[in-house]
Amino acid sequence: MLRTTSSRFCLILTLSLALAPSLLSAKGTKAAKDARVYFISPADGETVSGPFICRFGLRNMGVTHAGDDFAGSGHHHLLIDVDETMQAGEAIPRDKKHIHYAAGETEARIELPPGKHTLQLVLGDTKHLNFDPPVVSEKIMITVGKSSGEEQARATRSTNERRKLMERAAAPSEPLPLQPAVTPEMTKSPESSDFISRVFSGAR
Repeated sequence: MLRTTSSRFCLILTLSLALAPSLLSAKGTKAAKDARVYFISPADGETVSGPFICRFGLRNMGVTHAGDDFAGSGHHHLLIDVDETMQAGEAIPRDKKHIHYAAGETEARIELPPGKHTLQLVLGDTKHLNFDPPVVSEKIMITVGKSSGEEQARATRSTNERRKLMERAAAPSEPLPLQPAVTPEMTKSPESSDFISRVFSGAR
């Protein structure tokens, strides 16, 4: 009986040690208390046109590069049109809908097709894993408007016209035609005034 009990204990201990690493990794890196990630811009419900700047905000944690294992820090990930919910310790995918900012960026230039899109921020740890608990922003919805080719053409024409006006204003003015100089000899005789007038008028 004692031998059977001892064998069962050894078996349970062996299984516990084998499962311990996976159980620990499933929890993920602990997030700082009251950590919050959010969008500075754009705002929920905002309409944007063409490429726009997306700015990320973070409180009670720091931003660092991926691979830097600093306590209480991570890096941003932008989720575009993603409906799935990720769990603590889960790896954040890397594709067109999950954009990684591994260099510690806090803003990015985004270009999306016209229409409605959802955006969400997720803070990942040094290995691109979700924190425990996950540090996830509220999901916002934006509308990307159409930018017509005619509007772009008008803007280009306007820019070119302004450039031409500036170049014309900066160009030196045309020199005035040279006039014959009046010499002392031209003023010695009574006929000098008549001579001068004929010189300036071009009469012979």
